[in-house]
Amino acid sequence: MTHRFLKLAALLAGLGLSCLSLAGPALAQQPAAPAAGAAARPGLTTATYQDWVVRCVAGDTGRICEVVQNIQAQGQGLIASVAVGRADPKAPLRLVVQLPAGVWLPAGVKVQLGEKAKPVQLTFTRCPQGCFAEAELDAATLQALKAATEGGSFSFEDGARRPVTLPLSFKGFTAALDASLKP
Repeated sequence: MTHRFLKLAALLAGLGLSCLSLAGPALAQQPAAPAAGAAARPGLTTATYQDWVVRCVAGDTGRICEVVQNIQAQGQGLIASVAVGRADPKAPLRLVVQLPAGVWLPAGVKVQLGEKAKPVQLTFTRCPQGCFAEAELDAATLQALKAATEGGSFSFEDGARRPVTLPLSFKGFTAALDASLKP
């Protein structure tokens, strides 16, 4: 992992992402809300595009942005986040999923873009306060993400090796990604 990508991960973690237990009766995609105190952060901007939020922060080398969708369990709050971004305009885009600690790491995370699409496999890279799985997005996968219109999902195994599948919406993803990539 490069130092530049750590900035993006720090931005994601620094905005107050705190994942709770995976147990929960109902799941829903919720637009990301700035964490308490985030609005007071100098240079931080957010914009909502249907089910995705663009979060940008001004840095030494310019604007660092990501598009994020938070997944919440009714009555439990935030349990997962899915983000796409890069910390350097020359670096490839990365897909990052953050889950709470306690997941079965060897299984990784699979992101399903639609019923017929090939899943994107993400590998866990670190678990500081939550577990981060990530993958570099090649041109074909990025195009598939932008073309996704039906609901998707992502899956992993919990600490007891039980499969968990969570919904993922692509409503607003393309517009959010395009906005995040503007200089």
